[in-house]
Amino acid sequence: MVMKMIRNMFLLLTIFFIAACATTNDGIEPKLYSLDLKNINKITITEVGVKSVAGKDLNISCENFTLTQENINEYFNIAKRVIKNDYRHMLDWSPCYVKGDIFLDNGDVGKWGIHQYRGGTINFDNDKTIYMYCPKCKAKMFDNPEYLSNEKTNK
Repeated sequence: MVMKMIRNMFLLLTIFFIAACATTNDGIEPKLYSLDLKNINKITITEVGVKSVAGKDLNISCENFTLTQENINEYFNIAKRVIKNDYRHMLDWSPCYVKGDIFLDNGDVGKWGIHQYRGGTINFDNDKTIYMYCPKCKAKMFDNPEYLSNEKTNK
């Protein structure tokens, strides 16, 4: 009887470990789509180091979060579109962002914002919002969140 219980326990543990090893999910990433902003006329930066209203109660400083014009151009060249639900529920959020304007050849003008975890939005005058994510963007500030920098200096 005891041997049967030990064998069953061993079998259950083996199945558990095999199932755990069979998963290859290194993290959940949203499905990415083409951004399709081929006709960009001009992209400008209007503010850097902006802190979201939703992050006002957090002890996080955003004043040093900056992106250069080169970083912004790279972002819009390689960023992908994500659906609203994935943007809001699958991507990490940061209260620190940079914002600016985007002008398209067809006359459309949008206000964009890119936050520290590579997510971003473009809001057009017609109430259309494009949600973006750029996991391949390499700007130094994307890899160095301000709140982590503050934690390191406070220790």
